[in-house]
Amino acid sequence: MLRGKCEEGGEGMEWRFRNRPELRRTALLALCAAAAASFAAHGFLFSNEFFSHDSVSYFTYGTGTPAFYTGIGRFLIPLYEQLKGDVAAPWLIGLLFTLWMAGTGLLAADLLEIRSRGGVALTCALLCANMSLTLTGATYVYCMDEYAFALLCAAGAVWLFARGRWRDAAAGVGALVVSLAVYQAYFTVAAALCFLVILRRTAAGETLARVVRDGVRYLALLAGSFLLYYGLWGAVCAVMDVEKRRVEESLLAGGGLGRILSLVKEANVDYVSGLFDGGGVLGWLMPAVHLLLLCELVFCLWALLRKPGLAVGNKALLAILVCLIPTAFNAVWVLMNGGATQLMTFAGELLYLLALACREPDRGRPLPHRAGIAALLCLVLWQHVVFANQVYMKKDLEKNAALVLAGQVIGRIEGTEGYVPGETPVAFAGRLDHNGYLNRGREAFRDLEGTVGLWSDTAATYNLGRYLTDYLNYPLRWDTETDFSQRREVQAMPVFPAAGSAAVVDGTVVVKLSQW
Repeated sequence: MLRGKCEEGGEGMEWRFRNRPELRRTALLALCAAAAASFAAHGFLFSNEFFSHDSVSYFTYGTGTPAFYTGIGRFLIPLYEQLKGDVAAPWLIGLLFTLWMAGTGLLAADLLEIRSRGGVALTCALLCANMSLTLTGATYVYCMDEYAFALLCAAGAVWLFARGRWRDAAAGVGALVVSLAVYQAYFTVAAALCFLVILRRTAAGETLARVVRDGVRYLALLAGSFLLYYGLWGAVCAVMDVEKRRVEESLLAGGGLGRILSLVKEANVDYVSGLFDGGGVLGWLMPAVHLLLLCELVFCLWALLRKPGLAVGNKALLAILVCLIPTAFNAVWVLMNGGATQLMTFAGELLYLLALACREPDRGRPLPHRAGIAALLCLVLWQHVVFANQVYMKKDLEKNAALVLAGQVIGRIEGTEGYVPGETPVAFAGRLDHNGYLNRGREAFRDLEGTVGLWSDTAATYNLGRYLTDYLNYPLRWDTETDFSQRREVQAMPVFPAAGSAAVVDGTVVVKLSQW
């Protein structure tokens, strides 16, 4: 297995693999585990197509989007997309996703010294089936492999930081800048991995001074990486004459120390309450699993605190770090100024990797404890697989519903007196997802309704016109500039699908989708 071998030298700690055949076997194991978990959780997504919401607008994204991505700070995405082609092909995305996630799992296992075959396999599987990735695939399938690549860069950055050499640290800074320039939210994954490395080294009995010194170094490297990224983002925006967007949604908007302390409190409450939320697809099972996992972690902590050979300073630091776990794993809540969505919460599930690290044979845990933790984590993995498949089934039903509605809308447009296909402009007033008659909620998927990206019963929401033009290739002359919603005659119109919901207004066919 991968071996983290510490050697003291003038340039710091160097990690070496035990031998090449063992590395190859472990890499193959990681790839197989990632492929199996990706197939079980996301196979339906990767072997079908059900573009929805933003995906409707961006499933052919190769042209016209560099300025948008630059404005939101993801200025390397257009370059990445040039390498994989300008169409969001689900099967290709799945292959790339599996490859990047296998690498991420391999690095994470090495960082936490998870060396057993079962531990490495579970690490890769849990990372691939992370619920935030499921929600990404449900609504932003074209981003799945891009975000996986950002995760690989974030994990690689921490792996390089941990080697101790300054040239490796410099390479790690570069990797983290690349991760940020693809998707900023995974910066918190790098921070959480650094936290776990410090936690592991404290528990392993390294000298307190060395652990604290390296912890400060990690913080400096993380801060330096972000500052370098932010400077590069500003430079790219200046060159492209693009204004930065969404800065006000993050902690960069300011708020002072009082606001930060309030956000930290909210982050802790949000994380703990999320662990014991029984409203998921398996109901009370997940809170029960989380409770048992936390009890096992408390047992491991108690054993370490009673360990005679562990220095008092290490024990005190270990207790402090354990108390900071909710903050570390939900730091995105703080960085996003309380506006973090479930798409950004990947780091929250690193708690499972901490449990995996505790079950390793060389941690001194008796076999029943190791088997119990493995069984609990297999239940977590199963729940994530069930969740993913239910989500993707719902998205497929949304697509089918949207196809029927789109056909009806096209029929109304073409049935309007005076309409000439491809010549008469068409506009939409309101949004399909605001239509109460057409969005009543699906009883079979009621546990998913409150989840980000799963609020609508149809695939097309604010962008029905894009669904008609980009998805169905209908020759629609779509007027996106004129706001017809305030016109008196439009306000008097009934809402689709009622008769009279499509009418000619000032030479444009207006379809009223909702009452605003």
